Amino acid sequence: MLFEGDILFIKRIKTSCQKQCLIMVAATALIFSSNLMAAGTCAFTNGTNQQVVNFGANIRGGFAIPKDAPIGTVVYEEVVTVPAQSFYCPALPSYLVFVLNPALGSVASGSTFPLGNSGMSFRIYANDRLINREEVIGLANTDYPYRSLKIQIFKSDNLLSQNILSAGYIGVHGVGGLDLFKVNLLKPIILNSASCQSPGVSVNMGDDYELGEFKKAGDTSRDIKFNIGLNQCEASIQKVTYSLQATSQIISRQEGVVALNPSSTAKGIGLKLMGEDGKPVVLGSTYRFYGFNTIDKNFKIPLSAAFYRLPNSTLEAGTASASVTFTVSYL
Repeated sequence: MLFEGDILFIKRIKTSCQKQCLIMVAATALIFSSNLMAAGTCAFTNGTNQQVVNFGANIRGGFAIPKDAPIGTVVYEEVVTVPAQSFYCPALPSYLVFVLNPALGSVASGSTFPLGNSGMSFRIYANDRLINREEVIGLANTDYPYRSLKIQIFKSDNLLSQNILSAGYIGVHGVGGLDLFKVNLLKPIILNSASCQSPGVSVNMGDDYELGEFKKAGDTSRDIKFNIGLNQCEASIQKVTYSLQATSQIISRQEGVVALNPSSTAKGIGLKLMGEDGKPVVLGSTYRFYGFNTIDKNFKIPLSAAFYRLPNSTLEAGTASASVTFTVSYL
C-alpha cells in the first residue's frame, strides 16, 4: 500500500483579501482660496493666470480596495494637462508650496497628503516629478511648461467602513501668495466595507493508493474534487478573483505541482492542483471566478487535486500530505 489512512492534502487555506469598495458619485466641486500662503510677492507674467485642476470627472461606478491590502496600494490614478505658466518673484528665495485643505488634515513636509481620516492619501506628480509640501525657487523669473499632472490615491492607513470623503477643494499649489493651480475632487469617495467569509478547507484524498498506479513520471491518481467556499457575500461585490500559492517546494508552477509536506513519509510523489475542468492551476496566477453573481450570497469555487509521480524519483510507500494557501480578492 502506498499511503496509510485518510490523507489531508491541504492543512491550511486562508483568506488573504477582504474588500473595500471605493465608489464615486456625482457632486459639485467647491473652490476655496488658500489663506495659508505668504503675502502676495509674486505675480503672473506673459498673460498666464491661475488654473483649476479637476480630478474624478470620468469615474463611472465604483472600484474596490481589499481591506488588508498593503499600505501604499494605489487604488486610483488620473492624469490631466495644465497649460504653461510664467511668474515673477522679486523677493528671493521664494518657495513653491502645496497647501492641503485644512479640513483634510495638515502636512508640514513631504509629498503625501491625507484625505481626512479615511485611511487614504494622495500624491500629485507634475511631469512625473512629485510635488512636495515646500521647495525653494532661486530664480526671480520662472517658466512652468505645459504640465501633465497626475494624482495617485492610495492606502496609507487602516481603512474605515462607511466613511465618506466629500467632493470639492483638496489643495492649492502656489508660490509667494500666488495660486498657480487649485485641485478639486469632482465626486465624493464612499468607502464601504464588503467581503465574503472563506473558511479553511481540508481535503480527504480518499482511500489508500497502490504503488502500481504510478508506473512512470507524470502518472496521477484519480481526481479528488473540492471547493473553496465563499459565504455571506455582500451585495456590493462585483467580481471575485482567486489564486493558489504553494507552502512547500514548487515542482512545476505551470502544471500546478507541489511537493509533499516534510512530515510525509511517502517518496517520489507530489500533489497536482487543477480546476474543475481538469486543467492545471498555474501557481500564483490570478483566476476570475465566473460563477459569482450579485444576487446570491453563498458560492463555491470548484477545484480538484491528484497525487502525481515525480520525474527521476524512486517510489516509497508511506503517508502523504501537502498544503497550499489561497488568496481571494473582491472587487
